[in-house]
Amino acid sequence: MAEKPMKDSRSLITELQNEIDRVIGPHLEGVEDFALVDFPNHSNVGDSAIWLGEETYLQKKLGRAPSYVCTYDTWSKEEFERAVPAGPILIHGGGNFGDLWPSHQEFRLRLLSEFPDRQIIQMPQTIHFSSAASLKRAADIINSHKKFRILVRDVQSLKIATKEFTAPVDLCPDMAFCLGAQSSPAAITRKLLLLLRTDHEKVERKGFPPLPNVAVVEDWLVEQRGLGKWLFVKALLETAPLVLKGRKPSGLDVRIRWFHLLASNRVARGMRQVGSSAYVITDRLHTHIFCVLLNVPHSVLDNNYGKISTFVDAWSKPFEKLSRPLSTSVAEALAKFLGSSAPRDQG
Repeated sequence: MAEKPMKDSRSLITELQNEIDRVIGPHLEGVEDFALVDFPNHSNVGDSAIWLGEETYLQKKLGRAPSYVCTYDTWSKEEFERAVPAGPILIHGGGNFGDLWPSHQEFRLRLLSEFPDRQIIQMPQTIHFSSAASLKRAADIINSHKKFRILVRDVQSLKIATKEFTAPVDLCPDMAFCLGAQSSPAAITRKLLLLLRTDHEKVERKGFPPLPNVAVVEDWLVEQRGLGKWLFVKALLETAPLVLKGRKPSGLDVRIRWFHLLASNRVARGMRQVGSSAYVITDRLHTHIFCVLLNVPHSVLDNNYGKISTFVDAWSKPFEKLSRPLSTSVAEALAKFLGSSAPRDQG
């Protein structure tokens, strides 16, 4: 099969945004109130990028913010039913569909069990089960629901879903692409950033090669102490003007604004981290996506179950500043960096 022609950042982003709308748009026709649930209230930048992309797309498509939002552990059935009497439940996308991140999976299955007649759309996910028993249990619950639609980010997930589940399944790019092309918010101060996972999706890399003096090794999980509390106060202040419009802001109003501020702050942090680097090596999917959004030359490695390579094969392989073929080791990625000429203008 012939290689797809190379594409610049803006062309690829526009193409993927159009594909997202082609896949999701028809299922939102006539929607007014809706819920967007399972907010990622943790420091991982990538999950916040998905949330912010979902918000951006839905605001553009439907002209409004969600009527109800929650984390997996702050869900209230009563509050949801008051806010969204009949509209759909949209479940936040990402890489937690399966048994690797059980709290999010249990929440997903709970929603399907509690609302067998409600339209539920799983925003684009990667599916991974390590246990046959976990997969069977999920299939039993999913296959009893008549209005569940699953969006997946890669062909491997598509194969699992179409084989195991009776729900309709669509292949769809990651929602972070809805953030659009970005200008770097930081000056280029680092020649090489290795942004590598430190959580339980990391690959144990034996014999880590010697790094050049210009290299910086980081993850993107560390954030400002007390950020959540400070942004909650900011959300309170920003929703206060609702009083001038004749209504007292509710706890839900504050929560919707707070989640937006949290996600925006985390995404901005990640953009500064990636944008300040002339060349990036990463095993995080959304660092790769940020490199596309910021037009940064980079090499990618896989996580521990192949999430990145399957995504790249489906969507972002044509990006002209992605080193090919995909690297299988840090040493190989370093060789590509050392062989590259003037990765980015540092002037």
